[in-house]
Amino acid sequence: MKLTTEDIHGLGVAFNEATLLGAEVATSRHICCITLAVLALPPEGPKPEDSRLQIILHPVGRVAASLRHGQWDDEKAEVEPFDIEKLLNIVQSFHGLPIYGWEFLDTPEEKFTRWSKRLSLDWQGDPSDMIHNLTLFQDGSPQRILDLRIWFRGIEFRRPSGEDVPIGTVIADGKRWWDGLYSGDPRTQGQGIFPLEK
Repeated sequence: MKLTTEDIHGLGVAFNEATLLGAEVATSRHICCITLAVLALPPEGPKPEDSRLQIILHPVGRVAASLRHGQWDDEKAEVEPFDIEKLLNIVQSFHGLPIYGWEFLDTPEEKFTRWSKRLSLDWQGDPSDMIHNLTLFQDGSPQRILDLRIWFRGIEFRRPSGEDVPIGTVIADGKRWWDGLYSGDPRTQGQGIFPLEK
């Protein structure tokens, strides 16, 4: 599907402060699956008991990752190579850290350039499938960084039950959570996130 500017912005809001739980690639099928625990609210009723969301990227044109032992801006930090089959294990070794920054889809190339010469893996499929990109990270302790970028053509979403979720629902539920945080919706409590004081 073709992502619009509104889609990209809306998904940035929906993914902000989500917990990255998993990422794996089926290279034979050119599919990447990402699992996030997102901040989301339904229009009415209690917040979901299970906030996991599976993001399915397909077909995938390229996957690049950089696993470094050091701070994010340490150009001399040791780079640890790993095979793409180990990606899920590497992501899970960070024990589910949040992603933040509001921008994850179709981010500028310069953000990739910062670590593109220090790759742990670089799997390449069909270049014609490099229409969009998703950029994620984990910043762990002690001083361990994972940067991950996936180029893809299409995107889909599913709940843990396997139910498909329309992109509009993903965006609306995420926006509703952040709007609720600033309006004092009690359903946003318990996440350790507080609005800035006016």
